[in-house]
Amino acid sequence: MSLFWGIVLAGIGAYTMRASFVLLLSGVSFPDRVIRILDHVGPAVMAALVVTTLTGSEGQLEAGPIEFLTLTVMAGVTLWRKDLLIGLLAALVVFFASNSLFG
Repeated sequence: MSLFWGIVLAGIGAYTMRASFVLLLSGVSFPDRVIRILDHVGPAVMAALVVTTLTGSEGQLEAGPIEFLTLTVMAGVTLWRKDLLIGLLAALVVFFASNSLFG
């Protein structure tokens, strides 16, 4: 099997697994406590991604000024707009623009 078909099969499998949860749980109503807990999953995952991006494998700080500018913009926009996705999109724009100008 070629690499291309391996990627295609992995993509189909990942999509099928994600779609199955949506289809299987579409009629299920979750308790309020579960919904409140799930609201914290997105910010927790984002925090984990930020920490692993800013540090190396030994725990040392490897981020530069562009990364800290991006993190500041993301935190500010997310707090201002109360929307994690908008903060992420703003941070991506700042990161790529800063890298193209200064990197």
